[in-house]
Amino acid sequence: MQLVINTPGTFITCKEKCFHLKQDEKKFDISPVKVESIIISNKAMITTQAICMALEHNIDVVFLDGYGDPIGRVWFSKMGSTALIRRKQLEAETSVVGLELVIDMIESKLDNQVRFLKKLKHARPGKDLPFENAIQSIEKAKSGLGVGFENIDKARNHIMGYEGSAGRAYFQCLSKTMPEKYAFKGRSRRPAKDPFNAVLNYCYGILYSWVEKACIIAGLDPYVGFMHTDNYNKKSLVFDLIEPFRIYGEQTTVYLFTGKKIKDEYFESGKDSFSLNQKGKPIVVESMNKHLDETIRYRNKNVKRKYILQHESHKMANILLTDCDEKRPDWLEIKEF
Repeated sequence: MQLVINTPGTFITCKEKCFHLKQDEKKFDISPVKVESIIISNKAMITTQAICMALEHNIDVVFLDGYGDPIGRVWFSKMGSTALIRRKQLEAETSVVGLELVIDMIESKLDNQVRFLKKLKHARPGKDLPFENAIQSIEKAKSGLGVGFENIDKARNHIMGYEGSAGRAYFQCLSKTMPEKYAFKGRSRRPAKDPFNAVLNYCYGILYSWVEKACIIAGLDPYVGFMHTDNYNKKSLVFDLIEPFRIYGEQTTVYLFTGKKIKDEYFESGKDSFSLNQKGKPIVVESMNKHLDETIRYRNKNVKRKYILQHESHKMANILLTDCDEKRPDWLEIKEF
């Protein structure tokens, strides 16, 4: 499980080979065997003993900012990777291999968007038109991926253009599924301009942490991406690999609003901005973790969503390690339904 610390003033230490948490008058112990990661999103204190015990059990400690995005983490120094994987990663950044991986990840993302819209449409008989229009726009964008490339840099811009076009149609349609007072005009990041985007951004922040951990365990360098290149001075591969998995955050967010589990009191508002407060964050974290813990069919097996990230990261590493004269493994296949 993820141990999520949302309460300011929480103190985390060790007691009899367990994590010992103290929140005001509350005290409880958790075995490290049951913990996969520790997520700290507010003012808390953690001892070096607790950090060392986490590292000994391969538990990473992640610190989030007010938007739910990871701003730092502590993990075991032996990353379980080889220099060869990183070297192949750098080579792929400027080759057709990296380009094909990008196209495959974006295609998976668009496929998941279409499947989700079809599922929402099925639950709303008689309201087909907005869904059909959005689905057509997304499928049109998908058909344009991989067509007419002159060089790698132009290919990236080309792909991002089609992805952006599909995203606008997708979120315009999702807005129409919201309760009237929570309808929104489109994507907004920092700051979120409405409650929907505030929740979605927080869900994405949780996903970033999971994707980064999956990259590290697979031996991939989070900073060497294929579409979001290292010119951004950010964790470029995390931004690439999260694309097919954004659907997990989108599903969680939509169902929170359509299930009427979101309240106005969960947000703090400023001038044209919204953010989750101390009441809202635990609701979103619980729903997101529950969604990631659900078991779905993946490559003819029943697998929890959160473990699919790790499977696909290892598969990407294997693809990069395959020599050009050998038969490559199948490209990534991240399908949600």
